[in-house]
Amino acid sequence: MTHITVKKSEATKKFYDDLVEGKVSRTLWGKARRFSPEVIADKRSVFKYFTSVVSTYMLSTDNVMDLGCGPGGFLAVIATLCGKVTGADITPNFIKECNKLIQEKRLTNASTILIKSGNIPFPDGHFDKIVMVDTIHHLENAAETMDEVFRILTNDGLLLIFEPNKFNPLLYLMCCMDKNEHGLLRLGTINKYRQLIGPRYEIVSEKYNGLLIGPKGRLALYLADICSLSLLSPIIGWLSPKIFLAARKK
Repeated sequence: MTHITVKKSEATKKFYDDLVEGKVSRTLWGKARRFSPEVIADKRSVFKYFTSVVSTYMLSTDNVMDLGCGPGGFLAVIATLCGKVTGADITPNFIKECNKLIQEKRLTNASTILIKSGNIPFPDGHFDKIVMVDTIHHLENAAETMDEVFRILTNDGLLLIFEPNKFNPLLYLMCCMDKNEHGLLRLGTINKYRQLIGPRYEIVSEKYNGLLIGPKGRLALYLADICSLSLLSPIIGWLSPKIFLAARKK
């Protein structure tokens, strides 16, 4: 069995550990807004643009990985839709927060794993679905990671990706200002993600998505909704804050 290294810089890992401990702040992408599992689980935007989308692909018997789970906000949602979910992250404080959430919400079908060595320590074909929310653009070698994801998916497994859309001008500006988000500048488009996963995956869905995690203002939510309207999305959908892709192993 071959393990492909899952790389992410030590500086990035330290940054997120410090963020959880309150040593650094990030305004809209800070702990209270972007990384609060309670905020994520209760947001209307999450229900409308994440839960409703993911639920169409999930079976109650699925074994799922939330790769790059952070403190567990999306893991808590996924746990209600599948048979078993494993949250994986390289940041120790995120795993601690996620375990705390699992206990508080009594998610008996949820567990976590801290990725220490750079490998995903599961056998080939272990997971039916793998969900990645705002994870890929943080990876130093995204192609290697996607190969590893391919390895641990079942033969008919499905990969569900949510990534920021750099065509959204406000999002692009914020990413330019935040060095921890600079990976988005080399990705951030449907075409780029299609190129990244296309050689080994059959893309079954690709579309713009209105998911907002950090911003809570009514105007931001309203604009995301406008971009997602069926009549307007063909014209202005490219301004949506997120990209969604669902891909099946070839």
